[in-house]
Amino acid sequence: MRQIWKFLYWPVVWIITLYVPYCFTPGPWRALGGVTGILLRVAGLLVLAYSMLLTSIGGRTLRLYAHKGGGGFWPDKLFVEGVYGCMRHPQHLGLALFPLGLALLAASPAAVLGSGWSVSAALLFVLLAEEPECLRKYGEEYYKYMMRTPSFTLDPRCLARGIRFLRRG
Repeated sequence: MRQIWKFLYWPVVWIITLYVPYCFTPGPWRALGGVTGILLRVAGLLVLAYSMLLTSIGGRTLRLYAHKGGGGFWPDKLFVEGVYGCMRHPQHLGLALFPLGLALLAASPAAVLGSGWSVSAALLFVLLAEEPECLRKYGEEYYKYMMRTPSFTLDPRCLARGIRFLRRG
């Protein structure tokens, strides 16, 4: 119960950064049409797909490999293979990119600008809340992991590595 705020954090940030700017902007800023609108929507689909794959692969990897006793919701074992071998927080990056994908899909300049705040807030959340918690929980082992693995990467090879690892396992 003490970590329920982590679940509430994401929808609150998404609503504030996407819905509020969209509601309070004049008509021309609501959605773009023509070729620009089509390109933004295609980019939105690509970002959403990447976001959902990254979140899904990260979550599945943790569920299968980061629990000592096989139960519980929060990982109790540091796992550094698959997608976690090339970035420390793939699920959080996926969640951070989700509102950007939605904003691009809406082709709304106001939503795209607002989603930048959402991405920033999500990355800040990881650096200020998740990282210290992981350091407390896993200690020196996590510190060494931090020194050799970035928090986030957009490299598609990392996603492919996560998929290969799950297929193998």
